[in-house]
Amino acid sequence: MTNERRVQFIETAMKLFAEKGYYSTSIQDIVDAWGISKGAFYHHFSSKEDLMLAIIQHYFEKMLASLTAIPQDSGSEKERFIQQIAAHFANMHEHKDFLQMMMTEQFPKISSDIHHYLLKQQTYIFSWYCDRIIEVYGTEIERYVFDVATMLNGMIRQYMFCVFLQANKLHAEELARFLVRRLDAIIASFSHEEAPILNKEMLKPLMELEEKEWRILQEKISAHIAHLQKKLLSLSLDKKVQHKIHAALDALEAELMNEESAPKEYVVQGILLYIEKQHIPAFADDLASLAKAVQQYMTTNRWERRKWKKKMN
Repeated sequence: MTNERRVQFIETAMKLFAEKGYYSTSIQDIVDAWGISKGAFYHHFSSKEDLMLAIIQHYFEKMLASLTAIPQDSGSEKERFIQQIAAHFANMHEHKDFLQMMMTEQFPKISSDIHHYLLKQQTYIFSWYCDRIIEVYGTEIERYVFDVATMLNGMIRQYMFCVFLQANKLHAEELARFLVRRLDAIIASFSHEEAPILNKEMLKPLMELEEKEWRILQEKISAHIAHLQKKLLSLSLDKKVQHKIHAALDALEAELMNEESAPKEYVVQGILLYIEKQHIPAFADDLASLAKAVQQYMTTNRWERRKWKKKMN
């Protein structure tokens, strides 16, 4: 299935779930809307739960991308923050059907994988709020950053609910500026004598969940690379080609496992493309599995988890 076709399937299924509800929508309903057979459905998704997870991942990726899409040169840090929040509201307003589905379904009962994924995304978003608040308001707010991020998250979530109810066009930038002015007032109200309510110990379980997920992904990628290198040695290839591919896999692992900085996407994609262009049939399936694991890893890294980790230490 091409990526474009997969997106079309996901968006059609999401609208069905939003209209009829998850439990009231059958696989037959889905394949009828897609115009394919049940056999073809199971070729792409292992179950209805798997499809729902793919839907949530697709829309969360779009939502999180809207937070980071504003260029670095968009004025001051505060102005960029306003534009990022505005883009976030605009994205959710554009995908109101998804918001409706999220508000009406009981995801923990559908799948533990979905529940786990949503918890991870909440952690990433909270981490991003913490990072941006410090970048906008300075390190002096760091003592209260968890409280401020919690209040900002609460305001955004409640206004999201209002976005869902609003039939008219949303004035996303006006709303974002309004919220940031409220944030200004909240931050100005803190006194040095006032102790924060939230601290790193209270939030440690969130960090531990993320760290565990991070290490699992690292181990998965290392295992894929080791498997490919072992297979490489068993193939009848030119020794120079064999050496270059082995070195490319080493370079890929080094780029991905760097603890000091996020992996550079152009480097990672360049290495994967280089290996793919060697046209080794025996590598095709394993390379596709590696690329999928790398994509998941890169998505996780995009939300600058290292800053979050430093704040928790």
